[in-house]
Amino acid sequence: MKRIELDSVSVRFGDVQALDDVTTHLQSGEVLMLVGPNGAGKSTLLKVLLGLLDADTCTLRVDGQPVRVDKKFKSRLGYLPESVAFAESLTGRQVLGFFARARGVAKAQVDVVLARVGLAHAAKRAIRGYSRGMRQRLGLGIAILGDPDLLVLDEPTGGLDQEGLGVLWEVLGEVQQQGRMAILSSHDLTLLERRVDRICLLAGGKVRADASPVAMREMAALPVRVSFNFAGAMRDDISPFTAALDRAGLSTDVLPFTGGLTVCVRPSDLLRLLDVRGQFNGAVERVRVEEPGLDAVYEHLLENGSPAAAATSGRQASPPEVN
Repeated sequence: MKRIELDSVSVRFGDVQALDDVTTHLQSGEVLMLVGPNGAGKSTLLKVLLGLLDADTCTLRVDGQPVRVDKKFKSRLGYLPESVAFAESLTGRQVLGFFARARGVAKAQVDVVLARVGLAHAAKRAIRGYSRGMRQRLGLGIAILGDPDLLVLDEPTGGLDQEGLGVLWEVLGEVQQQGRMAILSSHDLTLLERRVDRICLLAGGKVRADASPVAMREMAALPVRVSFNFAGAMRDDISPFTAALDRAGLSTDVLPFTGGLTVCVRPSDLLRLLDVRGQFNGAVERVRVEEPGLDAVYEHLLENGSPAAAATSGRQASPPEVN
């Protein structure tokens, strides 16, 4: 599979419109994150994709061709539900072995996957002795059995410690490098921001935005914080710099601190601000640009609304630091 499209998905439960004409897509090497408040329709959309729920309207296409969510399609998916539960008396190896047999995956892959998710040391331990994070990792191991074309992960970070998160990051990285796909639902925007290629924001069953993290920031156009550290005499007297900011019309939100100041500007004013910086090359020791957190972008788009954006590719770079 190189591209999956979900087109015009609508689901109604009585008087509640859970999904209202939702359209999104996935392409080779891409990780898509579904975000939104509780009741936004994230889990409902995943259930439609998994064939666990029949939509009122939905067109599913794989590589441009309409398909049904049948046994053949499901065989190419790996699924991690939000809450995983296993027979307490079975060992990790037995649980994984059961699912491997059900999927027709070679027995030898069981120990390979246990090692991949960091559970080789607990392979012979009964599930009753597993922590929540270990159970989550076992569920992730089941999802990646056979290296499915599409991973569907519902709140995959739940209960994971730093080691478990590292396992998840590796899995998502392999999906991207190997040209497979993953769609996940999560409330951990900040945690996952740099691990995903696109974010689909749902609210009230509708798509509010569908774009890369970078493009979502551009859509929100929230202020950017730019901090200047000064050298020499300007460490004690920043008035020449603030005067230059005033002449450029950029002095409305200035926060002085010892040895420097922070200016909050609109993204469209960044070049003008850097022009001001250019007037003080010898006095500026360091510049740091801090973009608004994705949580703030999320809240802004929920409150103010935004037309669905065309998806953009590419990973987000770290905010620049100029010396």
